[in-house]
Amino acid sequence: MTETPTLTPLDRRCLEALKTLGKALGQMSLYQIGHPAVAVILAEARGQLSQALAQVSSGELLYSFDGEKLVANGRIIGTAALLPSTIPALFTRFKLASLTFKAGLGEAELAAFCRLAAAKPESEAAKDPAAYLKANGVEHVVFSEAVYAKMSEEALAQAVDERSLGEILGALIGSALSDPARQQHAYERITALLGEDVRRQVDEKIKPLQRENTMLANESARMQGVFGNMVEGVVMVDEQGKVLMMNPAAENIYGTRLSGVAGLHLTAKAGPEHMVTLAAELTTPEDRAINPAVEQTAAAEETRRILKAAGAVVQNQDGKIVGMVSQLSDAAQQKELQRVQRDFVAHVTHELRAPLSSIHAALEILQGEVADRIREEESRILSTALKNTDRLAALISSILDFSKIESGQMRVFPKKDDAETIAREAVDSLSPWAAKKGLSLKLLATLDMPPVLADSQRVVQVLVNLLSNAIKFTPRGGSISVRVQLAPGKTAGGPRFVEFAVSDTGPGIPKKDQERVFEKFIQIAAGEMHVGGTGLGLAIAKALVHLHGGKMWIESEEGHGAAFLFTLPVFVSERSETAPPAAKPARPWWRRLLG
Repeated sequence: MTETPTLTPLDRRCLEALKTLGKALGQMSLYQIGHPAVAVILAEARGQLSQALAQVSSGELLYSFDGEKLVANGRIIGTAALLPSTIPALFTRFKLASLTFKAGLGEAELAAFCRLAAAKPESEAAKDPAAYLKANGVEHVVFSEAVYAKMSEEALAQAVDERSLGEILGALIGSALSDPARQQHAYERITALLGEDVRRQVDEKIKPLQRENTMLANESARMQGVFGNMVEGVVMVDEQGKVLMMNPAAENIYGTRLSGVAGLHLTAKAGPEHMVTLAAELTTPEDRAINPAVEQTAAAEETRRILKAAGAVVQNQDGKIVGMVSQLSDAAQQKELQRVQRDFVAHVTHELRAPLSSIHAALEILQGEVADRIREEESRILSTALKNTDRLAALISSILDFSKIESGQMRVFPKKDDAETIAREAVDSLSPWAAKKGLSLKLLATLDMPPVLADSQRVVQVLVNLLSNAIKFTPRGGSISVRVQLAPGKTAGGPRFVEFAVSDTGPGIPKKDQERVFEKFIQIAAGEMHVGGTGLGLAIAKALVHLHGGKMWIESEEGHGAAFLFTLPVFVSERSETAPPAAKPARPWWRRLLG
C-alpha cells in the first residue's frame, strides 16, 4: 500500500497552484483566453504560483512526474489522480520531463503558456513549443523535454549558467544517453541520491537543535509536574492576561465563579487576600530573548508576607527548578476552617430535620386528640409549640439553602412558565395571613404577558419571602401589592425580562441601610419595628434570582413604604429566533481538560 506523504504548507500550496492551473486549461477547452471565467481562474492560478515561488529560496518551482507520483522541487506532493486530467495530458503531449515556473511570472506570460497548452497538435506552436514561448517573450515558464539532443561543451556551459538544477541534470543525461527510458531512470536515480545527501546533511545540522529542544521540553515537563502536584487550581488566560477558563478548585481559591471573571484581566477581581503573579510576556518570542520580569497585584502587605513565606523553591546545582517546599499558611488554614464550618452547619441542620418533623407530627396528633379535653391555657401552649416547630423548620430550610448557595451546589431548573400564575400562587398562599392582620393584598398583572424561563417553585419561594417581610413590617390597615409587567428599557435585539415588584405602605428602609439588606445575617429595623428572623431570607432570594439570570434591587424612601423588585428572563423558543445561531467552535483541549 502506498504511504501518503506528509505535506508541508509549501507542498500544499504547490499542489493547489497546479490544480488551479489545470482547471484554467480545462476552461479554455470551452472558452477563449479573454473570457471572464477563464480570466478569473487564470488570475487565481498566477496568484498561487507567485505565493509558492515567494517561499522557494531558488525562485524556481519545478514540477515533474515519477510514475504516478507528482514531484515539486524534489518532494513528492501527491499523485496524478489528484490533478485535473489537463496537467498529465500536457506532460504527455509535449513529452515533458519537467515544467518549471520562475519568480517574476507575468500575466501575459501565463496567458501565452495557456494558449500553447490549448493549441491544436497540427499548429506551429505545438510543433515547436520552445520557439513559440521565446517568440511571445515567455522567460519565466520553461519546458524541459524528455528527449534531449547531444549538447556541445559551449551549450552545456551556457546551460549551467542559465538553467535550474533539474534542467542541468536533464541536459547532462540527455547528452550522455539517447534512450528516453534510460534517461528517465538515470534522472530519477540521481535526484534520489541528491535527496538522500541533502537529508543527511540537514539531519546533521538539526541534531544539536533537536537535543536542545528535547532538553527544554523535559525541563518544561518537570516544572509542570512540580507545580501541578503543588496546587489543584488551574487558570487559563489569553495573550492579554484575560481569563478564558478556570476549574472549580481555582474558583474556590479566587473566590468567584468563572462566569463572573471570564473575559476580564486576571487581576480585575483579585482582593486584598490574593496575590496574583503574572509573567510580563505571556507569549514566547522567536526572534529575541524573553523579558523575564513578572507583575504582581498590590495585595495587602500581610497577605504578601504570608504567601511568600509559605513556600521555598528547590533548585539543582545548575539552577533549574526541580521541586518546592510548602507550608499551610494562615490564610489557607482560615479558608479550610470556613469550609469545614460550612460542611458542619449543613450536616447538623440536615440531621435536625428528621427529629423536628417527628416532633411536629406528634404535636399535631396530640392537639387533635386532646383539644376538647384540656384547658384554654394548655391549648395555647400547645399551639405555641407547633408554631415554634414551624419557625424552626423554616430556619433549618433557610440555613440549608444558604449553605448550598455558598458552596455553589444550589441549582435551579428553569422552564417555560406563566409569570402571573407564579405570582398568584404566592399571593394566594399568604392572603389569609394578610387578612388576619387587616392588610390589603392584591395582584396587578399586565395583560398578554410573555412566558418566563423560571423554576416556578424557587420563584414562589422568593415572592413568599418578600411578601412575608412586607406583611411583618406593614402596620394594620396598610396595603401590599404584587405587580407583574414587562421590564422597561429593553435594548434593541437584546434579551427581554419580566419585572416582579412587591410594594408595601410600611415605614420604609433608610438609605444608609438599603445596601445591607441583602447581606447574610443582617436584620434591618423598619421604623420602630424590629421583627425577629435569621437574616438569610433576602440573601437567599437575591441569590435565587441571580441563578435565573435576573437581578434584584430595592426602591424605598423612609416613611413612604418599600418596594423589592426583581427580573426574570422571557422564555424564547429556538424556533422563534430571527437570526440563525452562530456555529459553535470546536472545544479546545483546555476546555475538555478543565471541564
